[in-house]
Amino acid sequence: MRALYKVNDDRLKRNVFGLEFENPVGLAAGFDKEAKLYNELANLGFGFIEIGTLTPKGQAGNPKPRLFRLPEDSALVNRMGFNNEGVEAAVERLKKRKTKVMIGGNIGRNKVTPNEQANDDYYIAFHALYEYVDYFVVNVSSPNTPNLRELQDKKPLTALLQMLKD
Repeated sequence: MRALYKVNDDRLKRNVFGLEFENPVGLAAGFDKEAKLYNELANLGFGFIEIGTLTPKGQAGNPKPRLFRLPEDSALVNRMGFNNEGVEAAVERLKKRKTKVMIGGNIGRNKVTPNEQANDDYYIAFHALYEYVDYFVVNVSSPNTPNLRELQDKKPLTALLQMLKD
């Protein structure tokens, strides 16, 4: 697979915030939610692979079907709800990392956690993944997690990002 899909060309390299990416084409969060396939997916030539969204505790996500098409509207509906086994399960798999591809950790809060305690959830996931990923994505945009988008407001978002930075 690597011979077919991986291209090594210095013109593709990107330096973003001090991180050196082999190329600008990555795999977004949601495909390898559980960090189960990142070693194999790296053979497809991605410049980075983002795992998650991971929450401190595992959660089932929304009832199925969570992903479906509406052909009459030419639409694809995603109602996953951060289904994952929890950050510690992903960390155990990341300890077996064989690839040098950049790995991003996409983190979120559990569905049952109120926004007043959201920073605790993000801290737990951040702290657990810190040694095993190359960068973080802080997910505050899922419409499937109650009130999560309220964290996009300036005050809570600034406080969350400052806490993680500290």
